[in-house]
Amino acid sequence: MTRTQLENQTPAAARLRTSWALAAAGGLLLAIGPLLGVVDGAEPAYTSWPPLALLALLPPVVAGVLLMRGRPFVAAGLIAAVGVFAFGRLLSDLQLVFAPMSVARPELFRPTTLIAVTPSAGLWVLLAGHVLVIAGGLLAAGRAGMPADESEPAGLVALHVITAAWATVGLLGKPFTSSDPFQLDRGPWDLPVLGLTGGLLVALAAPLATALASSSPDPDTRQGGVLGVSLALLGVVLPWLVAGTVVSGLGISAGPVLALLAALALPALPLLARLVRLLRGKRDDTRDVALPSIRRMHTAAGLLSMIAAVFMLIGAVVPQLELTAGGEAPELASAKLLWPAGLAFGVLGLALLVPSIAAAVRPALFLGYFAMQLAAAGATQPVVAASQAGIAQPGAGFWLMVAEFPLGLLALICAGLAGAVERENTEPGRRQELPMTELGAVLLAGLFAAGAFALPTVRSAGYTAPTLVPDADPAVSWALLISLVFLGIGLVVALRSRPARGAAVLAGAVLLVGVRALELPLTGDRVEGAVAGPGTWLALASVTALVVAAGLMGARATR
Repeated sequence: MTRTQLENQTPAAARLRTSWALAAAGGLLLAIGPLLGVVDGAEPAYTSWPPLALLALLPPVVAGVLLMRGRPFVAAGLIAAVGVFAFGRLLSDLQLVFAPMSVARPELFRPTTLIAVTPSAGLWVLLAGHVLVIAGGLLAAGRAGMPADESEPAGLVALHVITAAWATVGLLGKPFTSSDPFQLDRGPWDLPVLGLTGGLLVALAAPLATALASSSPDPDTRQGGVLGVSLALLGVVLPWLVAGTVVSGLGISAGPVLALLAALALPALPLLARLVRLLRGKRDDTRDVALPSIRRMHTAAGLLSMIAAVFMLIGAVVPQLELTAGGEAPELASAKLLWPAGLAFGVLGLALLVPSIAAAVRPALFLGYFAMQLAAAGATQPVVAASQAGIAQPGAGFWLMVAEFPLGLLALICAGLAGAVERENTEPGRRQELPMTELGAVLLAGLFAAGAFALPTVRSAGYTAPTLVPDADPAVSWALLISLVFLGIGLVVALRSRPARGAAVLAGAVLLVGVRALELPLTGDRVEGAVAGPGTWLALASVTALVVAAGLMGARATR
């Protein structure tokens, strides 16, 4: 049961609005603090304020949207859960006042000498932000004092708590690995008492807040609390993972990765449980999450897709790098691939907003999303390499390009839910026999695509473009491998789908393989004497076969 409105004149409603205002003000201060600088005598290891600002503002923004959408109790649960984490984060950041050189916070500062740094104005702003978030969480902890007007049995409590416990294990480990003698890689156990207490409170906040939310009889409180835990975990571990990826001398450790996986799994557990029950034929109307209409999910997927595409296109224009020594950073030829991928994904998102064609276009979104990630991987590798070498830091364009990843993923989830609801409400028709011409075209496309991803697209004297085998560009190689796997899954799905839906899946495959085919004409100028490798010709052959197969399926759908 979902309550859709609050009585605006009740004291509890006023308390909830106040709690949101406090949380929003706290998030704003948490975003401003790193921008001002938290210490004198050292700079952040990378341009960290854009992702830190995004992570700080995300919980109050989501809570505000929920309030405007008439979901106050979900918003209250979210604010309360984030407030639980703020206690430990306040103590962890307070350690910077007394012994800043003992902590490992490269997103805030990176020591380059043994001379101790001193706190600056940004640190006090940061601490004030945590205090406001705690105050907002305390006000929202009782769902603004309003009891649930209906109860239902709590489910998945044990699974949620076990998942959050894995996050605790990750948070108790080292935040990253370091070979820099000035940049310590200390976990909570290696810190002074204040930092140790803060680290333990942050780690224990995950299972504690999850248990309190999951055991609530109110479904809105459960949903908001688990979402708040997930957002709070992302705010803690993503800066560590970014530092381990882009900062020279630092590497990724297992702990933050484990916590990240837990954060992503927590909100997905109810939907996965529903899917399992549907597959087993044991639908539970009491526990199953009520889904919006197909049209609303198409609209959500379309808007998210367009925003993700805009972020990618702006990321292609804004500088991807900021030189450490100052001056204008060179343009990256690899960023040119962002244009076709972003434009195509944006067009798909725009089509999802048109009710008459949304259902027909929706299947293309899946592989269209991986086309964007393949293009982004090519642009990510030189930025990461330059950052690890200490030559440059990621610029605003890089962070915009990274921001499209979760937005596009949310669009895929909305589109997938719309497809699931459509199949649930549609009577299964008689399966048509697949013509041999279509089968042959799809099989040829798959074979050509395998060669296109496995073989280099660009060659020159002393240079070979990345392939499936990880070498100098591991990010691109992994992106190629993942793209090829999901392309194969998409082709199988296309063969087993209705003709119209299969044609849309194949259209998405055209976008994915097309990005591979465009690598030479769009990025070849970065390599002197570049010529087409076998991967380019095989990608073009695969695109041709996919277009033929999609045309044949589309024609069969109109008969």
